[in-house]
Amino acid sequence: MKIPLHLDGLSKRDLIRHNLVLESKIIEQDNRIAELEKRLLLYENAHTPSSKQLKKNTKKKDEKDDKPRFPGKPKGSNGGGIKLPEPDKIIEHTLDKDPISGKPLGKPIGYYKKIVIDFPDKPINVIEHRIMKYISPATGEIIYADVDLPNNIYGKNLQSIVVMLKNLTNSNKKIADFLRELGAGSFSDAEVQNIADSFADKLEPKREAFLEELRKAPYVNADETIFRKDGKNGYVWGVFTNTISILSAGTSRARENIEKLLKNFKNVIVVDGYNAYDIFPLKQRCWVHLLREFKDYARDNAEIEVQYKRLKQLYETLKLLNEKPPDEESIRKTKWMLKDIVACLKAIKSARGLATLIENGGDDWFTALYYEGVPLHNNHAERELRPIVLLRKTIGCYRNEKGKRWIDIVVSVLHTWKLRGMNIFQNLRAVLG
Repeated sequence: MKIPLHLDGLSKRDLIRHNLVLESKIIEQDNRIAELEKRLLLYENAHTPSSKQLKKNTKKKDEKDDKPRFPGKPKGSNGGGIKLPEPDKIIEHTLDKDPISGKPLGKPIGYYKKIVIDFPDKPINVIEHRIMKYISPATGEIIYADVDLPNNIYGKNLQSIVVMLKNLTNSNKKIADFLRELGAGSFSDAEVQNIADSFADKLEPKREAFLEELRKAPYVNADETIFRKDGKNGYVWGVFTNTISILSAGTSRARENIEKLLKNFKNVIVVDGYNAYDIFPLKQRCWVHLLREFKDYARDNAEIEVQYKRLKQLYETLKLLNEKPPDEESIRKTKWMLKDIVACLKAIKSARGLATLIENGGDDWFTALYYEGVPLHNNHAERELRPIVLLRKTIGCYRNEKGKRWIDIVVSVLHTWKLRGMNIFQNLRAVLG
């Protein structure tokens, strides 16, 4: 082996000293890399949705790709485009005389139409309602006409739009500024909060009814995400069906939060591996979480990569089984396959933690195969929690009980209406009577 020139001629003692210095630097660099990897895991880990993970397969500009950038609609489809609503008003644009000769044109021979969707020129109208007083000829008392008007000066439409804007993670100040620009001259930040609080009171019975309905569902998806309260640690818990979304803000990640939400729930709950959910006897562990975790372990490790590919094949098999009635023989084979993957992982020192994670799940990896309609993953819960994550990024934390009631009640009801394909604006108007 060729000795570097700067080491040639050094004594044995100097070479040992040089090697010790190099070894010290390598240890320092290894520690630094371990620390950076630990910090990276806070932002990208097995619980990070795929849409939020860093891209690792981005191609360079000079690389060829046969796939068109904008592929458009597939062949044989009916095309796209917007669906136009029925017109609320029809305006006919006519001519009486020929603009060239000045002669009368008579009746039109036809027309072409153009649909325009727009706000009125003055989006916010100020209307004075005069409720006339009368003297009853029967009793002599003062009587009034029955009117359907709000308690304050702001109407149903405006109040409903305020709630919709707030649900889009807009701040009270931005909403107030926007409405003042549209013509509500003295609209304030405080009024936005007053309207939000009012809707929380009005929607509370609906939220409770939805929660009772959810507790009777054959299965629910559940998850939680960090959401601080007034600068202190906290979480927002969520339980969901395909048609119900229930959120609950709390100051801890203790299991009492989910126990209170799903009181007396006896059916299947689809979850990740957090042990707070262990109080429920019927659990389906999320395979997408497991695959993400496995993929992290498989990076730069060919042995684990082999087992990762086997696990992906197993998952594809499970998805097919999940579409059919329970098949005990096929299920037994998939359980054996997972046990064999675990046995292989135990033989790899760096994968023993992953083997333990899978073993801790036990038969919870296969619960969905015995219950019709139950998914093998918890993607629905992650999708339903994304608006809460966006809200957290916008406001940082909620401050008080009013903020908690907004999340627990208003956001829950609005998301439930959305899951059911209901018109949020019209339903908010209906709540005001």
